[in-house]
Amino acid sequence: MMRIVGKLGGAMTVGALSFRSAQHEAARPLAWWIAPTLPLLAAALAFAWTLHEELQRLYGLTGSAWDLAYDQQVVWNISAGQGFYSSFARADFLGVHFEPILAVLAAVEKLWPHPEVLLIFSSAGLAATAPAAFLFFRSLLPSDRPASPWLAAALSAPIPFWAAIQEAARDFFHPENMALALALLAAWAGIRGHRVAMWVLCVLVLACKEDQIYTVGVIGLLMAAYGAPAVRKHARFIVYLAGAWFLIPILGIQTYIRNGGYSDFVYYRWLFMHPTFGDVLAALFRPAALLVVALMIASLFGMPLLAPRWLLLVVPPYLADVLSGHDPQNILEAHYVLLLMFPLMLAGGVGARRFATRVPAMRPATALVAIVPALILGFGFGQLPPALGAGHGETLLYEQPNRVAALRAAMAMVPSDAPVSADNGLAVWLANRHTINDFPDMLDATCYVVLQRDPYMQYNKPTDVVNPAKRQAAIDQLASSGRRLLYDDGEFQVWSPVGD
Repeated sequence: MMRIVGKLGGAMTVGALSFRSAQHEAARPLAWWIAPTLPLLAAALAFAWTLHEELQRLYGLTGSAWDLAYDQQVVWNISAGQGFYSSFARADFLGVHFEPILAVLAAVEKLWPHPEVLLIFSSAGLAATAPAAFLFFRSLLPSDRPASPWLAAALSAPIPFWAAIQEAARDFFHPENMALALALLAAWAGIRGHRVAMWVLCVLVLACKEDQIYTVGVIGLLMAAYGAPAVRKHARFIVYLAGAWFLIPILGIQTYIRNGGYSDFVYYRWLFMHPTFGDVLAALFRPAALLVVALMIASLFGMPLLAPRWLLLVVPPYLADVLSGHDPQNILEAHYVLLLMFPLMLAGGVGARRFATRVPAMRPATALVAIVPALILGFGFGQLPPALGAGHGETLLYEQPNRVAALRAAMAMVPSDAPVSADNGLAVWLANRHTINDFPDMLDATCYVVLQRDPYMQYNKPTDVVNPAKRQAAIDQLASSGRRLLYDDGEFQVWSPVGD
């Protein structure tokens, strides 16, 4: 009798274990299908939000000539067969920033030459960080842990809402806005063994801007440690690609194009002017910059701290930013924060891998807790409305009525190919021409001048280069400079070229 009971109990135990195993196997596909919907939903919401806010400023004429009108003119020139010429720099743009990916946008603007194109790509690139990061984190996390998909989703879904991402969004369009998602996808492709996709994505990352050399170099280091076997043995060639890009396009082609002209290295001149030790120390430990880094680490639920050696890869781009004499670069505002984000996410992914290994019994609901602090910090410190960090003055920039039709009426008498000098928020709408500048920069006698009577608060952005006093002084001289007032409806003024 006891033997029968024992056999029956053993059979029940085996049956229970088999049932639990079957439940686990059934739950894994469910997690695979449901967990990715969180970052996809986050991407859709973030895209709609950021694009809406950017379009509010575009149509409310409170945008920035630098760099939105700047990039729009370069893209339009490429689409018109005029190369990478920029009248803002009076030079070939590739000599200033090596961003051949603008040719892709020019192909789109060949069909639709509109500044919305740049904002759509910008918003899509930033929103895509959520699904791209999910794929990256999921490829690093252990596949035998039921909570891994949920942890990957919790870490990745809030990324488009980070305060740092909001900084890039409120700075309109920069190719780096697309580079981060492309880099995350390249890392995922390498870990999963998709070699061709990885190489293509690495080239696209490099094409976004010259400083992405560092990002691709970091991808090479990641592949050496976590790449698929077919990729790992060739990881050094990714580093070689980054090095070759630095030697040929940057030191070679870009230097040749620039021919002694402007370079962003001008912002590091102060380091060669014998600064004191205290000056350098103050630059290295700028409170605003440290806060930005701390917020990003906290938004990753502290996971980068579990991979301290990988976290060290954040130090070089951090130094490159904070040691610059350019504000807001040295406080990690605007798009300048993006260069730190890929190595930071890499450290976060490795840290999450170690965390999941140490806590094998973690439940999916527990993993999803990581989503909460990131959203709270994004809302509390972000500066894109309705985030709390957007003060009253910043919010006003997003609340102005659509005045584009009135601007077009004012521009009706100006030839479409005529050189124009326009107020900061107007320049992007007039950028589809060979010569456009933000008034009064590089103002000459051949330019039509287009002004807005009340430019609202468009000069409060740290990236704007127009000084209100300088602008008013130039306006006061228009009437005596030989120009005629051609149009004045109480809001917009159009002045003729000198002697016209």
